[in-house]
Amino acid sequence: MWKDVPYVILSILIALVLLSLHFPAQGEELGAGARATSQIEAGFTSNGTDSGIGEPDTFVRQVHVLEIGSETPELALRGSVRFEDMRFRVQEIENDQSLGVSLAVGRQVTPELLLRGAVSAQVSDVGDDWNFLGFYIATRTPSIAAEGSAEAVWRAGDTEIKARAELGGHRYGDASFPTLPLEPMKLQADDTRYRGQVSARQALGAVVGLAEVEGEIVDIPERDQVDLGRLPGRRLRGSLGGELGWGSVTVSTEGGGEVVWADERQLLLPYARLRLALAVTDSLSLEAVAGQRVELVDNLDAAGSHDRRLSVGLRYALQPEFAVLASAERVMRVGLINPMMTSDETVLALAFEHSLNAHFAYRAKVSHTSHVDTIETYEKTEFVLGVTGTI
Repeated sequence: MWKDVPYVILSILIALVLLSLHFPAQGEELGAGARATSQIEAGFTSNGTDSGIGEPDTFVRQVHVLEIGSETPELALRGSVRFEDMRFRVQEIENDQSLGVSLAVGRQVTPELLLRGAVSAQVSDVGDDWNFLGFYIATRTPSIAAEGSAEAVWRAGDTEIKARAELGGHRYGDASFPTLPLEPMKLQADDTRYRGQVSARQALGAVVGLAEVEGEIVDIPERDQVDLGRLPGRRLRGSLGGELGWGSVTVSTEGGGEVVWADERQLLLPYARLRLALAVTDSLSLEAVAGQRVELVDNLDAAGSHDRRLSVGLRYALQPEFAVLASAERVMRVGLINPMMTSDETVLALAFEHSLNAHFAYRAKVSHTSHVDTIETYEKTEFVLGVTGTI
């Protein structure tokens, strides 16, 4: 499967180019047409490596996206190509590049039944500093990520039932060491993810009842288990909840549990999610989200982590085209099978956004990050100025 990913990317690129020649440029909404968006940011960071030895640096980040769409009452097709580049002036080892493509299709089979499918792939070259027993070593790692999904949505009256299946994963190449005379070696384990989900929504007057079951299997190659100590895992989650809209306030909540199988152990952990959205005035809105869940892919210890997250965001529109945004987020992680492995990160941010017209906008942002984990502690402050153009 994975050796064919470059050919899949090339095939999707060719299809998107042919589609872009057929469809005219589109404006604000992407119906049937093409749209290109470019974002360029320049900034200063007090910690260019996000580590305990990070030094101040300046950087330039650019993201370019081409989106193409075709739509009829029964069928919708979407495709995109995304290129991202991050470059530092001094700490060049942190430079990153990626190229991704995606293709999605949706078909309204009957008035009640909607079918969707999507495929995506991304190739990346990522620079990082590897903390090896307290010594920081510059590394550069190529990787491929791919994902495919299929979804069926059935709606009838006040009832909605959704079933979704996903297959995805990562393949990592050998890491090179630009500053040391070492042979390339593998530092990150490959993974393949299988996920299935069934959910239901039922309106009960002013309240919407929610129910969901989700299963996930993360498979790790035997060789990476032995060489890198990465462990496979499985989880099964069940949850119930509700959603209530009352005037300018929307509250949604879910609660349940997750059964996890990892390292020949069976764990039962809580799952919860609470979201509060409040439109205080026409200009001022507030959103708060809190929750906890199991993570098997972005692992903290050999098997995964149990994560708790709290975020608060505020948006105040001084004018229809000019807004101030403030946010605070804290993420606390504990190792799934090794509770001694912990991570605690808090990010505070303040941003200003100004849309000059439908095609051009700029943004200024300042943020501060405090990070503490079992291995290291660091602080980071960033100032970023960015512009976005769309045609």
